[in-house]
Amino acid sequence: MSRGRSTVRGRVVAVLRRWLPVRWLLVVALALVTGVAAFVVLFPPGDRVAGTPVPYCTDLHVLFDADEEMRRVAGELRRDSRVREVRDERTKAENHERLTTELRASGRDDLADAARVGDTPATVRVIEAFGVDAEAFADELRLQYRVTYSDACEDPVVWEDED
Repeated sequence: MSRGRSTVRGRVVAVLRRWLPVRWLLVVALALVTGVAAFVVLFPPGDRVAGTPVPYCTDLHVLFDADEEMRRVAGELRRDSRVREVRDERTKAENHERLTTELRASGRDDLADAARVGDTPATVRVIEAFGVDAEAFADELRLQYRVTYSDACEDPVVWEDED
């Protein structure tokens, strides 16, 4: 009789050894499905988090009357925790050259001739940090500076017309 029990026990052990990896696989798959479902419930696909890492959706420029002021404020903005990156620092002369080149390329030589370096602002482009509402940040910067702001992800038609 003990031989019969050991044979039955051996079969049970063999069956468990064969099914144990399958059980663990099912448990892992169930945990993965549960985790994905919880993530979708907590963060629905339609929600937009301010400052998402979408590559450069916003176009936030700060304009200045003097090159020195632009350089000083660019340095201050680099130290601001709400700023991910300060780029495209352009002096009045650089912006004037760019403006006149674009006007001449579009056949508006009269406007290019009328443009003056003194009337052209120095500019800096500001990229907001992750989690920062770029529009609210632009509104705050407007209290001190001249600011232009647009969001291509929110209104892509605006930027499509520029091409």
